Amino acid sequence: MPADLGYAIGLQPDKAIEYFESKGYKIGFRWQDVAAEAHAKAFTVAGVMKVDVLQDVRQALSDALEKGTTFEDFKKQLSPVLERKGWLGKGMIVDDETGEIEGKRLTPRRLDTIFRTNMQSAYMAGRYATQLEQVDTHPYWEYVAVLDSRTRPAHRALSGAVYRYDDPFWQTFYPPNGYRCRCRVRTRTSGYIQKNDIAVRSGRENLEEVEQVINRDGQTQPAIAYKDPATGKKVLPDPGFGSNPGAQWMKPFTPPPLDTLPQTFPHGAELPPLPAATTIRPNAILPTGQAPEQYAQAFMQKFGAAVGKPATFADVTGERLQINEWLFKDGAGHWKADKFSRGPYMELLADAVKDPDEIWLAWSQAAGDWTLRRRYIRALETEAGDWGLAIFEQGQDGWTGVTTFPAKVGKSDEARRDYIDRQRGTFLRYRRPQK
Repeated sequence: MPADLGYAIGLQPDKAIEYFESKGYKIGFRWQDVAAEAHAKAFTVAGVMKVDVLQDVRQALSDALEKGTTFEDFKKQLSPVLERKGWLGKGMIVDDETGEIEGKRLTPRRLDTIFRTNMQSAYMAGRYATQLEQVDTHPYWEYVAVLDSRTRPAHRALSGAVYRYDDPFWQTFYPPNGYRCRCRVRTRTSGYIQKNDIAVRSGRENLEEVEQVINRDGQTQPAIAYKDPATGKKVLPDPGFGSNPGAQWMKPFTPPPLDTLPQTFPHGAELPPLPAATTIRPNAILPTGQAPEQYAQAFMQKFGAAVGKPATFADVTGERLQINEWLFKDGAGHWKADKFSRGPYMELLADAVKDPDEIWLAWSQAAGDWTLRRRYIRALETEAGDWGLAIFEQGQDGWTGVTTFPAKVGKSDEARRDYIDRQRGTFLRYRRPQK
């Protein structure tokens, strides 16, 4: 029986598409080789070790999302491509010269799993992002399972449970919680909860770490289990599903300093002239010594966001960025807004995103993952005549920012152009119209 995706087919869910298109690539021979958290930021198909084949599968999935088409349409588009490359069917792909295994061919059954798993994750990640924007009026979330003969006992046990949107329960148990999972989350207002005398649970009291078996050999890995307060029985998501794709998508980490990131540019390309510098107002540079949280708040306020109140910002090209407190926290939740002493320049970094001189795109590879990064550049000049740049770079693997007034750069256009050329990416996506 196919998974119930009828509520989604025929629609064009903007946030689901945004989530899916934000992913980089990850190579893994087995599904266990890629952590659940990594799936939220990297597209992968177990056993497909060649990026060009991953791109073929990804393109067919992206088309299905945008057009709202069915699995049969997806298979019809992708199968001829895989067959032509020798990747459709059973068995391994072996390099004739080296004898090395390049991957496992894709059967129609695996294509069905790939399609439905990616559609589920994309739609639910989009739904999570939408619901997170409504927490001011609907702060309570209810787990809803389809209670019929096909409902798994673990999912039945979770049905009807209500938690606040920021409860740790949702970091593990936001659907999908397994292959062909049909569960969803319904939002509730405070008035509804009070009127119906609904108990709001606390995940901290019912969640604990256990060892979960992940393969037929009995291998285990740590996982978060939910302990049913009524029966005491522990339930878990299926192996590989113990992470909230939407939450991982919206929680970037802070990467290394800007100057440690790889730089590339096509040989012989003719670059556009340097944009005119913007004179910055004196109070745009914040005082030093403030708490990192204050610097983070200064950045978020520029976009109408705040701690606990995320916002989505559409830049001048229409690309949407998630603005939230996790931009300024590491994986453990510690504030990092003043890392590398960039805190006082937070408003200048926000201005570079909101009103850039240029936006550049570049592919970057880190730890085996490819991600498309966007670099926002704005030329600055102080009232004293010091020239500099505000640069904000963002990708699915995180962000970084720097505001610099380089003392060694001369005042000539040529010297400044040489400097800014070293900061640019590979493809010019946007340039401010010249007056």
